[in-house]
Amino acid sequence: MVVKMMQRILPRAFSGKASLHRCTPTASKSTLSQQLEENESPLPKMPPFDYTPPPYSGPSAEDILSKRLQFLSPAVFHFFKNPLSLVDGKMQYLFDEKGRRYLDAFGGIATVCCGHCHPHVVDAIVNQTKRLQHSTILYLNPAIAEFAEALAAKFPGDLKNLTCNPVIKLV
Repeated sequence: MVVKMMQRILPRAFSGKASLHRCTPTASKSTLSQQLEENESPLPKMPPFDYTPPPYSGPSAEDILSKRLQFLSPAVFHFFKNPLSLVDGKMQYLFDEKGRRYLDAFGGIATVCCGHCHPHVVDAIVNQTKRLQHSTILYLNPAIAEFAEALAAKFPGDLKNLTCNPVIKLV
């Protein structure tokens, strides 16, 4: 019954077409509470993960938030009343300043495909940084030519010329 009610309410809540006050609950609060108690199951647990972040000794979340408010534009905002202070990441997990683990369901450009601090990616970055950190495409550099060639090899037919600046945006 709870699921059916949520199936009716949620689409209306996000559609903007109908207001929530038109939804008529099909069960009383006490009935819903009773059903939840009867069907109560333990909270889901995350699977084991063989990594413990090193102890964090940096600024607290409150200090970071205070500096953000003082030194950054109001356009740089957060969506949470008490935002997380994320200080470590490993593969698909993030860790807060107290070492608590979170599944990164938000991701980002690079973490979606390989996770946080993937050892192969870290090694490649370290090795490249030891040689050359950054160069404009106005100068020749083997890395971009080799990357473009490897990427073009994956495209079908005659589609072999990558016309995007920078090439990484194609990935």
